[in-house]
Amino acid sequence: MDGRANFDSYNSSWGIRYPSLSEAKITIEKGGVEMATIEVIDVLYEQAKYRELIKLLEEEDLHPQDEEDARKLLRKGWAHHQLGEYDESIPIMRTLCHIYTATEEIGESATRGLAHGVLQRDGAIEEADRILRDNLPPGLARDNVRMNTMILAARKHLEIPASEVMDMITNALLKVPYATVNGHIINNGALILHEARQQEGVKFYLPILPALMSSAIGIYRATNTAKNHLAGATFRNSQICEAVGWKKIARIEAEASVELWRELVSSQDGARYRRNLEGAEAQLKKLT
Repeated sequence: MDGRANFDSYNSSWGIRYPSLSEAKITIEKGGVEMATIEVIDVLYEQAKYRELIKLLEEEDLHPQDEEDARKLLRKGWAHHQLGEYDESIPIMRTLCHIYTATEEIGESATRGLAHGVLQRDGAIEEADRILRDNLPPGLARDNVRMNTMILAARKHLEIPASEVMDMITNALLKVPYATVNGHIINNGALILHEARQQEGVKFYLPILPALMSSAIGIYRATNTAKNHLAGATFRNSQICEAVGWKKIARIEAEASVELWRELVSSQDGARYRRNLEGAEAQLKKLT
């Protein structure tokens, strides 16, 4: 192995298992300097060790025009994104979008990251939609980001196209083999409908939301998705089950979420995870 790992082979969004750190080659010599391999960077990302990944890459002089360096920068950008550090992630994603087209793996992922970032940092629904429409073809990747724009719209009490949300969920359920991105679409779609549950066009779909969340959680487990996504999904499912009156299941899901967030806080010790843990603990206390 020469350290130039195939990006597809280690991209958890497509449901392919990462190697463990013991299996991965840690460093490679490049220009007389020892550098981390893309393989080990992918492993750290898969294990949600975002801060460790960023620290490791801070020591490297990365050039986005170099494809191997660009893959590392992409992971670094997504690691910042996962930590809520959008001021750091957005410039990385924007730079990569200028160099790589959305028909290339790096450009496609960077386009999604840029749209996600401006949406989360600025609440820029229209800009995120424009980035998607101008660059990504129809498919799961675009649906995944569009779900995030709709979550924000629902929280702003804007009208939600419920049938369109269900179409995207149905497509994610039917598109096999399953991958993490399928779980994201189903998870976020259920959340959108839950957030917009007072809207007349949404009420028809409310009885199936717990089943949709269970499907998303099952996909996350089957595809070895990073635990922060699983912890968030079990927390959401607890809230959804509580809303439909399933208190016992809501409590079980809250317990699972608390356990996962505690594990993440002890391994990652990130402020973002601590806040999530506090939210899950409050949910569990309410149900106990």
